[in-house]
Amino acid sequence: MGKYLVVCWEFRNFAAQTKIQGDMKFTIDGREYEEYQLSNEQIVRLIEGDTLMDNEKSFLMVKVYQRFKYDLCPRKNEGEDDDDVFARFFGNFVNGKCHNKKKVAEKMCREHRYLQNEMFKVCLEYIKKLADNCENGWYDPRNKYAAETSKKIIDFFKEIDYPY
Repeated sequence: MGKYLVVCWEFRNFAAQTKIQGDMKFTIDGREYEEYQLSNEQIVRLIEGDTLMDNEKSFLMVKVYQRFKYDLCPRKNEGEDDDDVFARFFGNFVNGKCHNKKKVAEKMCREHRYLQNEMFKVCLEYIKKLADNCENGWYDPRNKYAAETSKKIIDFFKEIDYPY
């Protein structure tokens, strides 16, 4: 919790000192973008490059702060903690940034053995929760496959007397 608060605090101070309002347009490889259209990678390249004026770099730094705060800091006014942040971040990741699920799984299997075990526990709890949702009818066509498959997995564990 401490490291998140320190980083959030430092960025908040920076943003307060850099009072820039409005939207700016940026050109990358001959194409014009509004700031909200820029990926994080594009913003970093622009900030590190030498084509922008100081006020444009400051504007982008504020946008980096805003994205960081929105994506990676607990929303205390909504009662969030670090677990909520991870779930939100992971949801955003699979909603547009995850291009190869098999590669992600392979990378996760290269983590420290203890962390693999802990990640597996999270995955298993997720499967159990989806199975509960299926049993209670709390799903629709968008997540039907996940709910019904999770239920089959949990039912299989029950059949073999596995202490899930």
